[in-house]
Amino acid sequence: MNKYILIGVKERQDLDFESSMQETMRLMQASDLELVFRLEQATLNNNPFYLKKGKLDEVKTALINLEADGVVCNDALSPSQYRNLSEYLDTNVIDRTQLILEIFEKRAKQKESKLQVEVARLNYLLPRVKLNHHSSGREQGGGVKNRGSGEQALALRQRTMTRSLYKAEQELDLIEKQRVTQRNKRNKKDALTIALVGYTNAGKSSLLNWFMEHYSTPDKKVSAHDRLFESLETSSRNIVLDGYPIILIDTVGFVSRLPHHLVKAFRSTLEIVKEADLILHVLDGSSDNMEGERDVTLNTLKDLGCENTPRIEIKNKMDIREREGLNISVTQDMNMNILIDLITKKIRDIRPVTELIIPYDEVHILDHIKKMYTIQSIYEEKEGYRVQLTYIKQLNKQLKSYERKQCDTQHNPKH
Repeated sequence: MNKYILIGVKERQDLDFESSMQETMRLMQASDLELVFRLEQATLNNNPFYLKKGKLDEVKTALINLEADGVVCNDALSPSQYRNLSEYLDTNVIDRTQLILEIFEKRAKQKESKLQVEVARLNYLLPRVKLNHHSSGREQGGGVKNRGSGEQALALRQRTMTRSLYKAEQELDLIEKQRVTQRNKRNKKDALTIALVGYTNAGKSSLLNWFMEHYSTPDKKVSAHDRLFESLETSSRNIVLDGYPIILIDTVGFVSRLPHHLVKAFRSTLEIVKEADLILHVLDGSSDNMEGERDVTLNTLKDLGCENTPRIEIKNKMDIREREGLNISVTQDMNMNILIDLITKKIRDIRPVTELIIPYDEVHILDHIKKMYTIQSIYEEKEGYRVQLTYIKQLNKQLKSYERKQCDTQHNPKH
């Protein structure tokens, strides 16, 4: 494991500084970098060398004494800061953006996530190519008619990267169109969609696997190791809860100060949350920065236009620490029955029972209803068959005239 020094700038009134440093330490751990020394400075993050000279000399000494392989910065560096710091310290420098990109690159498995990381990586590298390019060599021109000195290696590299970026963006656009088509097909079905959202490593994938274990097939579980950004792909699974067909969606974990190069990729992955009927907001109840992590998630949901979507907030890991509100422990199977009852109640609020009265002389319509919908019950009434349908997202226009308005199931003795 490579040894690295963590450095950070604490600006005045930066109340989240310590939590951000702790998060960067966890990112280092996820990237298999050993933290051997930590140094911080209270100043503005506008120094061309990131830190002031006195602190830089301390870092230089620590690099030698601890035989460290490089430095990790708690912030995203500008291209000039990156160059200046690398040259002054004469060592490998990794800023927060690069650290997250490297983790994403390791975790990406599906084509879409790999392309998203590639686009973010190229956008990050392009402005740094010129600053970090020290070679003045030229690529030799080819052919009899092109005997000139050729094109500068720098320009060739920039053009190659730009082409790769354009190609990756085109492929992503195509995948996005395919995703929209799939989403539209899913919306035509009656299945209700529940999205699991929350900060990275809060327990979303573990919760999805719990549902697979109890309400579907265990062989369809997803990877759920205890580490940051374990899942970069959106996973969807089908379950049946209280007789309702449900699509569960596990989304990529949120993170504070997400590199702007990854924001677009991150947002496109989260677009599916906009189609959800219900959001399960999973919080890591054991985290000292739970409130800050909640704010990051809620702000992102607001940006997506999902602030009014029905939501259940869950504090996971109650076996470690309990909070106010709904506490559960997925791994220890604690309070899961309470969660299920709450989800079921929410579902009934979102999709109440739809009641139809089918005249006896139109009994043939029942065959159509049985094919299209989930029937909860059928009763014989004076005026015809009373049919109760569960989980109706949108009733067929042909059946609208048979609908009994404001079905009161609470006071009906036959329910």
